[in-house]
Amino acid sequence: MAKKWNTFDVLRHSRHDWLNRLQLIKGNLALDHVDRAKEIIEEIIIQSRQEAKLSNLNAPKLAEYILTFNWCNHLFQLDFEVIGDEYDISAYEVDVVELLTQCTKVLDAMVEIPEDHHLLLTLQLYHEEIHLVLDFQGEVSDQNKLKLAFENTDVKSAKLIELEQNNQELVSTFLIK
Repeated sequence: MAKKWNTFDVLRHSRHDWLNRLQLIKGNLALDHVDRAKEIIEEIIIQSRQEAKLSNLNAPKLAEYILTFNWCNHLFQLDFEVIGDEYDISAYEVDVVELLTQCTKVLDAMVEIPEDHHLLLTLQLYHEEIHLVLDFQGEVSDQNKLKLAFENTDVKSAKLIELEQNNQELVSTFLIK
């Protein structure tokens, strides 16, 4: 982990995030955009459910990495989802965190500023098997170098099983087992 979070830091960042969300709802209600305010509330509910699923995987370092990622200085926004049955993935946690760390460092080094970049991380949980899908949308300085970096990670339990790339998107699927 790049930063060791203390309770004060976590509470400060969390409070800031919640205040931003509440201000969005309040602003939309003030403009009489009730439907948009309801959409924001629904997005918050969905995100909270995803955070709960992530927290139930018995992988606290992974949860910390994902939940605090956007609080650090990165050139892209990380969103995530957990699909499938929740189970204890603690045996895979170190490798998943290492793989994410390697991939996000490569992306940080290659994204073009000042674009709007997003990485959607999907944890697909199957019985005793994890598929980690990284869907990056944005521009990078060298697409071939990015592809090579993703193809050549040095995490032993991670195997790249699919990689699709075009000018604005790279989708890679890793099997962790």
